[in-house]
Amino acid sequence: MAAGQLQKIANINDKDEKIESYKKLLTSLFEQGEGNSLKEAIKHIVGASTIISRPVLKELVDNLKKAPAALHKDVANTALEILSQGHAVQFEEQISDINYNLAKLIISEGSDFLTAAKVLQAIPLETGQRNYPVEKKVKIWVMIAQLYLEEEKALEAERFINKAAPLTGQIKNEKLLLKYKSAFVRNQDFNRKFSEAALSYYRLSQTVPREDERMQALEAGVRCAVLAPAGPQRSRLLAMYYKDDKAPQLESYTVLEKMFLERILKKEEITAFSSTLLDHQKAIMGGGKTILEQAVIEHNLLAASKVYNNITFHELATLLDVTSDLAEKIASKMISEERLVGSINQTGKLLYFKSLAGGSSELALWDQHIEYACSSVNGILDKITKKYPNFAS
Repeated sequence: MAAGQLQKIANINDKDEKIESYKKLLTSLFEQGEGNSLKEAIKHIVGASTIISRPVLKELVDNLKKAPAALHKDVANTALEILSQGHAVQFEEQISDINYNLAKLIISEGSDFLTAAKVLQAIPLETGQRNYPVEKKVKIWVMIAQLYLEEEKALEAERFINKAAPLTGQIKNEKLLLKYKSAFVRNQDFNRKFSEAALSYYRLSQTVPREDERMQALEAGVRCAVLAPAGPQRSRLLAMYYKDDKAPQLESYTVLEKMFLERILKKEEITAFSSTLLDHQKAIMGGGKTILEQAVIEHNLLAASKVYNNITFHELATLLDVTSDLAEKIASKMISEERLVGSINQTGKLLYFKSLAGGSSELALWDQHIEYACSSVNGILDKITKKYPNFAS
C-alpha cells in the first residue's frame, strides 16, 4: 500500500506539493500505527534530494514525539539505523532530535537508564558539523551523568560532568545549573569523597528552591559527614549541619547530634542509621569493616579521648568492640594523620590522649574554646539576620 503512494508522490513535480504529500502520508501512517510502512517510507524519503527529505524528516520527528511508546521506539531505531548509513552528515539535526526524544521516552519508562545514556551519547555534540548551543551541550551531558549515577556508574558519570564543568560559567539557566551541581555532588558521594560531598550537599541545600529538595540535600549531606574520616574537618562539617535550623527535622538527627557532641554511639543507633545508606556507602573496606563501621570506630575513639587521659588497648578494644591489635592500628593511623592528638606506649600497651609537650595542650584547648565561642556568636548573628533582616542591615 505505502509503496504505491510513495511512487505516486515521487512523480509530483512541484517541490512544495511533494513535501506536503510526504508529510500527510507520514501522519496518516502514524495514526494507523503502520510501523512497517513507516520504515519503508523512511528509506524512500532518505533517497530523495535533501531539499525534500529534510523538511519531511522534521515531520517524522514531530510525529514520533506523539506516537505510542512501542511504535516510537520501533520506528526511531529503524530511522537511526537508516540515517546513520552514509547520511549522518546530511541529517545530523534529525539524528540528534530522534536520539534525544528516544532517550527521553526511555527515561520516562524508568527501566533502562544505561540504554538512555548510550542513546544520548550518540548525539555528536563535539564531532558533528552543527554548532550546538552551550546550554544544549551542558544539558545533555548532565542528563547522561545523571543516568549513569542512577546505575551507580561513577566513573562514566564523572567523564560527562568534567565535559560540562568548563561551560557552566556561560550558563544563565538556574535550573540547569542546579542539575549540574546536583550531579557533581552525587558523583563526589559515589566516589566516596565524603568530606567534599558533605560540604557540597550543604551548599546545594542553601540554593535549591523547594523545601523537600533542601531536606533531601541535608539528609544526603549528613550521611556523607558521618561517613567522612574522623578528625577536625569532619567536626567542622558536623557543626555546620547541627547548627542548621532544619537539623532537628532530619531522620539522621540523633546520630548527627551524638557525633557533634562527641558522645559514643550505641549499636541500635548505628543499625538504624545504616538502613538509610545507599549501596555504595555500605562497601566493605580493606580491614573487613564497612565504611560506617570504620567511621563509628574512629568517632568513638575520638569521643573516648574527651573522657580519658589514657587507656589500655585492651580496654579501648572493649569500648570500640574490636580487637586490641585493630584498636592500636586505628589509633596509630589517626595520630599519624593528625586526626587524633595522642601518643602510644607499645611496651605498656597504652594510648595517651592530648600528650603535647609543655603547655601546648592547654594552649590548644584554649584555642578550641575561643573557636567554639566565635562559632556560637556567628550562629546567633545568622539567626538574628534571618529573623530581623532590617535590624541586621
